[in-house]
Amino acid sequence: MTAPAYRRRNARASSPGPRFRVSEWLGDVFRLVALDLRQFFDNKLYAVSTFLTSVSMVLAFGAATDQMASPTADAANFFDFVFPGILAAGVMFSCTYSVGYTIIVDRNRRTIEDLILSPLSYSGFLLARFVGVTLKCLFQFAAVLVLGLVVFDAAVESVPLAILAFVSGCLAFAGLGVVVATFSNEISFPAVVNIIVIPLMYFAGVFFPLQNLGWVGDVMERLPLSVNVELFRAATGQGPSPSVEILTLAVAYAVVAVGVSAYAFRQRIGRG
Repeated sequence: MTAPAYRRRNARASSPGPRFRVSEWLGDVFRLVALDLRQFFDNKLYAVSTFLTSVSMVLAFGAATDQMASPTADAANFFDFVFPGILAAGVMFSCTYSVGYTIIVDRNRRTIEDLILSPLSYSGFLLARFVGVTLKCLFQFAAVLVLGLVVFDAAVESVPLAILAFVSGCLAFAGLGVVVATFSNEISFPAVVNIIVIPLMYFAGVFFPLQNLGWVGDVMERLPLSVNVELFRAATGQGPSPSVEILTLAVAYAVVAVGVSAYAFRQRIGRG
């Protein structure tokens, strides 16, 4: 055997194969997700505060509006009408703020600078953050959903639609949180986010039918939160089945948000 042939065979034997590299990459992602969740639950005040917005909304609207008439014929009462919107708004607030503050903490602790020197890629880092924020949001979402089902007799008639609404909402608004956090700091981040998400909440059909706004409502019903509200309404049996356009928009918003956030994050971190 010639020396070059021997060296080539030895190099192939010593270099890790694609399967090994993928498993190692997934292991790094899993460890980062586990660290994110551990830090989240170690900070008990922060963990509890993420539940308060949606839980308090469900309790307030459930107690005060259970006997009020619904503004639409699809819902039995006003709480049934507003409950899907509370679910969608809770996902929006939880994911946007949670992942945003995580990115800012990463930057302040120089975690992102360490990423540049580590084997874990930008995509692996962001994947871990998206998985982590989805799991953190899931705890809040499950608590609100169970509260509505058990205490106020809400119902889920389509589990696949509920899953689609939850996952697409998590990805869309987590992407928003990553973009805002990438170009802001801990002081400016909440102000910028509030400028975006609070008007969305009021003009997404959470508290009143968008048809009341005329042609403005026709525009607003295609916004990200409005799409998720409609999906949750269909999933809970409080609205008609979603159209192909709504289903397409839900998936498109999630995909575009992830893509834009990944590009913005890499460009910003690449410039230091």
